[in-house]
Amino acid sequence: MKISLALSGGAARGAFHLGVLQALEENGMEIVAISGSSIGAIIGTSYAAGVSPKEQLEIFQSKAFKKAFKFNSLKSGLLRIDSQKEILKELVPIRNIQDTAIKLHVTTIDLYSGEIVRFSEGDAITLCLGSSAVVPLFKPIVYNGYELVDGGIMDNLPATPLLQYGFPIFGVDLHPQQAGFKNSLSGIIKRTIFLLWRASVQNQIELCDLYITHHDLSKQSLFRLKNLQEMFDLGYETTLELTAY
Repeated sequence: MKISLALSGGAARGAFHLGVLQALEENGMEIVAISGSSIGAIIGTSYAAGVSPKEQLEIFQSKAFKKAFKFNSLKSGLLRIDSQKEILKELVPIRNIQDTAIKLHVTTIDLYSGEIVRFSEGDAITLCLGSSAVVPLFKPIVYNGYELVDGGIMDNLPATPLLQYGFPIFGVDLHPQQAGFKNSLSGIIKRTIFLLWRASVQNQIELCDLYITHHDLSKQSLFRLKNLQEMFDLGYETTLELTAY
């Protein structure tokens, strides 16, 4: 069965994406196109470049990957990623995103214009870093006149680019919506911001033929790499259950 795949942002929760990909492979699904924001763009590009889900998991768990992150001054963003590190070239072993058989769409935001910018060609590592540049942790990535930041800000489940292919769209969301909130001023503010941000995601979910997520993702930290195997397993088992037909 041929499908298209939309992968959301969600930082360290991206290991869930890897479990999904592993299950889809084992079920004989042929992925013809991938559209991703943030970590979804990175994982999708890596997969399309021939790096298996389990190989990606090993890279994300490695000390070499952690060492690719460097501290900056606040003025320049709290963190930066050394794009010349060999571990990043292992993760994204292609020069341009159009150099794969699987069609790729990387979603970013141009901070200057405030518009969503989608790329289907261009420098692979640079665009992946731009799509995942969460402000203020990372400074914007300058590329072809754009100031690129995290695509998940405005389009965290970018299914729209996949409509052109005419295959079923599977959407994988690392930020499941749950009922309830902490009844305090900070809790109300956080819940309101989440719901505003969630509105664009809801529109994209309606474009998906299969929506893949799990409520336990909400319990996982966005910025800790400790539970990657657990999230991989969760993505794998969830997808097997949803595709058991």
